[in-house]
Amino acid sequence: MLYLAEASQPLKDIARIILDTGLRPEEAFRIRVEHLDFDARTIFNPFGKTKASRRKVSMTADIHALLKDRSKTAKGPFVFPSRNCTDKPIGSVRKAHDKAVEDAGIGDHFRLYDLRHTFATRAVAGGVDLPTLSAMMGHTSIQMTMRYVHPAEEQKKIATGKLETFRIAGLVQAIEKSRSLTTDPTTVN
Repeated sequence: MLYLAEASQPLKDIARIILDTGLRPEEAFRIRVEHLDFDARTIFNPFGKTKASRRKVSMTADIHALLKDRSKTAKGPFVFPSRNCTDKPIGSVRKAHDKAVEDAGIGDHFRLYDLRHTFATRAVAGGVDLPTLSAMMGHTSIQMTMRYVHPAEEQKKIATGKLETFRIAGLVQAIEKSRSLTTDPTTVN
């Protein structure tokens, strides 16, 4: 991804976390070292307007390694501390984001939050069901989660192929059943 190649730190790590966990940018900014459970491979997110948004989020192997490294060098309670005060989380990566977008040549329509949409789309493409994805993202409803999922054309072709396979299998099964009824001498017509 061009954006990640152009992103400076800590934006690059924040973006990777959003892409691999589905956390909201502000949730990633506020990750506290004490909320990381490296044995269970989870991040506890105590923030949010709803109970669903206050959740444990699983870490991929990459995020586990990234957060382990960052937690070892943290000088305060936050994985991404403010530049001016290590007792506060970073407030924004706007300048770094704008520069990465410009340097990557991807247009200024791209928001950091869009990485959360990418996470959702990739999760569904990888086979994650919507109720699980909804819980992972901290949504209270599947309808909200559906706003984040943007199936690619290839996914739609694969889905159509699955439907066709299902239909053909049903036809074959019906033909076999029909044949067994006509050749079975115990069948009453």
